[in-house]
Amino acid sequence: MNASGPRRIGSPYLDTAHNRRLAESVAAAVPAVMADYAEPFLDGGAVALRMMHEHPGAVFSLSSPNAEVIATWEAARADVEGVIDAVGRLAAAHSPSAFAALRDQDPDAVSRLPIAERAARFVYLRGTAQPHPLGGPLQEFSGARYGRETVAFDEAKLREFGRLLGEREVRLAVRPLFAALPGIRDDDLVYLDAPEPPPPALTRELRSFVSTVTAKGAFVLAARASAGLAVIAGVDGGEPVWGNPLAVRAVRPVRA
Repeated sequence: MNASGPRRIGSPYLDTAHNRRLAESVAAAVPAVMADYAEPFLDGGAVALRMMHEHPGAVFSLSSPNAEVIATWEAARADVEGVIDAVGRLAAAHSPSAFAALRDQDPDAVSRLPIAERAARFVYLRGTAQPHPLGGPLQEFSGARYGRETVAFDEAKLREFGRLLGEREVRLAVRPLFAALPGIRDDDLVYLDAPEPPPPALTRELRSFVSTVTAKGAFVLAARASAGLAVIAGVDGGEPVWGNPLAVRAVRPVRA
């Protein structure tokens, strides 16, 4: 455990209570010999943040196919006060029409925004859009619908988040799933929280990815069932997680 005590850092934008509970279960299932940490479907980051708190010496390789997610994390690390100021301006002007104008911005124009403004747009839309029909906040906002009269945003939490990123070795990248493989080594921990439900092509990729990571001697923990994974039911009475054979063998027996 980090000597800083029981501090818990939250996501820089709206996340789910389920993901926060899941972070507790994943933390209880982490093998004692864990080396570095990789998460190729970064979203709210509850698990990654818990790992940063408890394993300060690890290298954290966090990636996503979504460039806006990665830009938000990069901005929080580089200019957290700029992000906070930009979110504040958006929150002060919040209305259905302001929401629609930001939602409908041209993607090329969004990619050219100063990074703090680009991150603030993501935080604002994430915290005001109606959730996904299957539950949980959105990552993509095309067609998103106005959902809140106020912006779900915690300035102090974002500031703590930016500070934690500066204290850890965190490598951020926009890339597809298999591009994460070269950096994974023996005894690394890979956490998978793939989109739900995954399209058939991604289901096949996940099966191959888990097999390759296992062959490298790395541990896999996941938020949901996938080929090559077995349930580690209710670790310490919490949310169930799934693991590859290496991770399952490394977890202490689950209490009844």
